[in-house]
Amino acid sequence: MNDLHGPPLEAHPGIGALTIGAFLDEVVERFADNEALVFDDPFLDGATVRWSYAELGRQARKVARALLALGIGKGNRVGILMANRPEAVGAFFGAAMTGAVVVPLSTFSTVPELGYLLGHADLSVLLAQSTMGRRSFVNDLAHLGLGSSGTGALADPRYPYLRRLAALGALDESAGIESWDSFLARGDDIDDELLDAVAAQVTPSDLGLVIYSSGTTDHPKGVLHSHQSPSLQFWLQAEIFARDETTRLWAALPMFWTAGLNTAMGATLAAGGCWIMQEGFDAGEALRLLARERVTEPYTLPHQAAALEEHPDWAATDLSSLTKVFGKSVFTRHPAVTGDPSWNMPVGYGLSETCAFFAAHPSDAPRALLKASIGRLLPGNELRVVDPGTGLVLGPNEDGELALRGPTLMEHYVKQTRGECLDEDGFLHTGDLGHYDDEGYLHFSGRRTEMIKTGGANVSPAEIEVQLRACEPVKLARVVGVPDARLAQRVVLCVVLKDGASATEDELIDFLRGRIASYKLPKEVLFFDDGEIPMTTGEIKVRDEALLALVQDRLAAQGGMSA
Repeated sequence: MNDLHGPPLEAHPGIGALTIGAFLDEVVERFADNEALVFDDPFLDGATVRWSYAELGRQARKVARALLALGIGKGNRVGILMANRPEAVGAFFGAAMTGAVVVPLSTFSTVPELGYLLGHADLSVLLAQSTMGRRSFVNDLAHLGLGSSGTGALADPRYPYLRRLAALGALDESAGIESWDSFLARGDDIDDELLDAVAAQVTPSDLGLVIYSSGTTDHPKGVLHSHQSPSLQFWLQAEIFARDETTRLWAALPMFWTAGLNTAMGATLAAGGCWIMQEGFDAGEALRLLARERVTEPYTLPHQAAALEEHPDWAATDLSSLTKVFGKSVFTRHPAVTGDPSWNMPVGYGLSETCAFFAAHPSDAPRALLKASIGRLLPGNELRVVDPGTGLVLGPNEDGELALRGPTLMEHYVKQTRGECLDEDGFLHTGDLGHYDDEGYLHFSGRRTEMIKTGGANVSPAEIEVQLRACEPVKLARVVGVPDARLAQRVVLCVVLKDGASATEDELIDFLRGRIASYKLPKEVLFFDDGEIPMTTGEIKVRDEALLALVQDRLAAQGGMSA
């Protein structure tokens, strides 16, 4: 076999506890008095909330005791429908302490998407926040028929495992959802000895996390991980990003993405640093937090960084505390910033299925190396490059499909067997193309799959296309991703209308609005005549590569390409 192996995991220094609850216990013991989380809370009229590591530990244990009082234990699934806020972190760790499987749910979800997730995830308990900005999750749950039966145990055939709802924030008595204080009070009679005994029975191999990731189907996939997957990522990424107790990281990336969960939250806590939290990205508010909290490392997506630089307060904001910035980032162009020349933004490769990084360059890698490849395999990982046509295993410098195995690889997708997800040797076939060189560096060549990566999020073309089947004027709809300087890719909808039908770009986007999350909405709609979209012989399938070339030509002619 020509498989590439990362360094042995057991020989790697600096790796601590490998269950989510024990991870928290370890960092609380080491960094008890350090500031862990900072958040300006809209529920408190914007007052700043500051949790130390010790306070985070106390709050997580409160959640754990309350869940134990409800009968939650190993294998039960606890959903968390919260944005970035301290209680969301406490709920994440508290649920994991009980042995439950934690399921962070997307706050971007539309009501139908949320309904699907609640059912598909087989949740026993949902912990939510009542509102986020203009959005009311309480109303969303009411639209789904949840909460109106009172605060007792639920019994809804559509969500057969779901028994309890609790929410943080103001609640109308008619909502039928238990208040956060009432929920926490349930644990008052659960003593620490019992909680500690429960937590001690949780092992790294136990199921601990479901991350929902958009796939090539019309519904997101639930990626099921053991406790070891996120815990190991926390420790390894703290090292990759060179974080320590002086780190003050700002990020608005949500915890239902691996970047928010592992890179922002987990890796910062593993180092004893502080996460400056923002519930939803707003450039002006972000600049205020960066300055006020003396942030050292801003962790942004490209379009967020561009929005910060374009904000009218950019030049006047004191960003002199920022040191963990890299060569050509917008932050190095700020007049007050002097970056640490020994630090570069880590570059790597990973998937939700590997709970983030599978291969990476650390922050002290030179820029030339960062540009040449996407890093070496993380400890314990194995890479197999397979010829997509023959299935033969390829050697160094031979391009093929990347197949992955390692200690942070998922167990399987929710409601699928391991055999449906992994090959007979336990490798995940990614649909991505690449190779490794003679020095063991991984090189990414492209994607075999159709997934569009826009603004850090995955968008499934199939999801949008399925929704448009219900749009009366549309005969054929195909979604492609085109290069975009700010978003990596942007979503373009290609449409053929039925004979005699009419529709505008705004009408089609309005049709999709509310059916899919806002970040998935197409940035452009291109109309094609019947027969103009390239099809395979027999006109069964769209020839995607030919269509993409056609789209790029048309956008270029319109001055709409942003490479």
